[in-house]
Amino acid sequence: MDNLINIVNKQKATRSLNSYAERDRGHFDVRFRNVHLCKLNKIADRTLFRKNDLYVDASTLYELMLPVGGQGSHHYHGLRPSEIVESLNRLDRPDLICKSYLDRLVLGVHIKKPSERLLAMVIDPSASKKYDVLEKINKLITIVPKDNLHGLLRGKDRADILYLANPKMLGDG
Repeated sequence: MDNLINIVNKQKATRSLNSYAERDRGHFDVRFRNVHLCKLNKIADRTLFRKNDLYVDASTLYELMLPVGGQGSHHYHGLRPSEIVESLNRLDRPDLICKSYLDRLVLGVHIKKPSERLLAMVIDPSASKKYDVLEKINKLITIVPKDNLHGLLRGKDRADILYLANPKMLGDG
């Protein structure tokens, strides 16, 4: 069973996400609507996503909103619900699209409100097991706050970088 959250209404989406900061959300995973992932196909000039919706486990949302350093886990990023919604609204204007391990994609988005920071989202466009039905879904693995793109791009093979809004971000001058 999943909870539908339409990101078109930012205020309502933010209110819905607030409840995921509580531990006992159980199996109520989220399906975000109107994320427009398929727009990234045109930006990257290749098929990356076949569906627009994005699925997120309730436990992932809980961990994303826990304070940084919570229980010694690297998954706790201290994100506010409004930052998560804003980052999803920015997916059609990414700063970066690059390949990651296991056929996952890293999407870098710079959010201006409320925190003025870069968030790197890791999405698996071919996750295939959902509620005991074999179905390909776009699954959000994590959202990692980044101070800058240089750290994210360091050590990346150029062939893995599918799109970069500003090539100067590579630091080549």
